[in-house]
Amino acid sequence: MDNVTADQATVGIQQAGEAFGQPARRAYDLYVQEETLAYWQGVSRKRKAEVVLVLRRPNGRYLVHTKEFYPSGVYRLLSGGVKLGEDLTAAVYREVEEETGLEIQIERFLGILVHRFIRQGQSVTLTSYVFLVAEVGGKLAPQDLDEAISGFRETDLPGLLALAEELESLSGRWEDWGRFRAIAHRFTVEVLTKSNARD
Repeated sequence: MDNVTADQATVGIQQAGEAFGQPARRAYDLYVQEETLAYWQGVSRKRKAEVVLVLRRPNGRYLVHTKEFYPSGVYRLLSGGVKLGEDLTAAVYREVEEETGLEIQIERFLGILVHRFIRQGQSVTLTSYVFLVAEVGGKLAPQDLDEAISGFRETDLPGLLALAEELESLSGRWEDWGRFRAIAHRFTVEVLTKSNARD
């Protein structure tokens, strides 16, 4: 299973593109610490991909969250692992339910971001499937307590860019994680800003 790619391990990628728009594709090389590479090698044995959820609330702002064990004040977009063989659209709905309890509809398949974590000639890959989703009902409350979500905030596109900068400024054991997590924020701002300009 170690050599299986995210596209091979995930069902419904083509169908999601047909239903919600063809995503932009990007690739990123991240040179990381030894502990970071070991972590993602462990993750890769269980899953090859995640969904990143750009969840727009009825007021037009985007939902971000923090967790109990994050550095103080650090917020980011919602995300969650795609199980091996899981349908991609099903993973979006499942993760939104687990992390927020909200009802949503998928609006756009924004991107496929392939991250390669590299350390001294070794590498491991994780793919992020980025979706724009809109809240249509429900009450905001985490359903999966194991996620350890401790707070939510709302922000606009400039706020997402500011979050990217904050993530990139993290140091020590959080440095690699912050650089990785900042990518989806910058990508989302870029794509949605272009989309808004066309509209």
